[in-house]
Amino acid sequence: MDIYGERKLAGPVLEVAAGSGRNTRVLRESGFTVVSTNDNEPYTQLPGGRNAYAAALSTHGYLHGTVAKLRMGLAELRRVLADRAPVAITLGSIEDARFGFGEQFDDNTFSPGDGDEIGIPHAYFDRDGVTELLRGSFAIESLVEMDVDTIVGRWAHEAPQGMRHWFVLAQKS
Repeated sequence: MDIYGERKLAGPVLEVAAGSGRNTRVLRESGFTVVSTNDNEPYTQLPGGRNAYAAALSTHGYLHGTVAKLRMGLAELRRVLADRAPVAITLGSIEDARFGFGEQFDDNTFSPGDGDEIGIPHAYFDRDGVTELLRGSFAIESLVEMDVDTIVGRWAHEAPQGMRHWFVLAQKS
C-alpha cells in the first residue's frame, strides 16, 4: 500500500499515545501492522530497538510535556525509526488561546490552572520553534497551523475554545 508518495512502508507503524485507539483501528483495517503506546506510557521510552519502525504517528502525545521532555521524546522517536521513515505529529501553537496561562515551566510550557487538563504541561511553538525543535532529527515536509476546536476529541477537552495546533509531516533525517 502506498501512503507516502512513491515509498511503501516495510515494517510496523508506531503510534505514540494512542488514546481511544481510533487511529490504531483505522491503520490496522488498512492493512498496517501497528504498535501503539497508551497515553500513560512515557514517550521518552518507546518500545522496540533501533530502526524498529517504518513510520510513526502521534495526534496528541507530543502536545504534552515541557520543551526539554519533548526534545528527549523526539530523540527517542528518532532512535526507534528506520532511516527516512515518515512521521506525522501534532504540536501546540503559541497562537493557542491557552498559551501563557497557568503554571509556567519554561518559556513555552504552561499547565492549565483549571479545567479538564489542570496541571498537565503543554508546550507551544511558533513556526521557527517547530523547525528548531525538529532540526537535525527530522526533515519537515509539511507544516500547517490550524484551528482545532471543531476536530479535537471531546474525550480530552470540555468545550474547547481557541485551540490551535501544528500538523507536521516529516521524515527521519
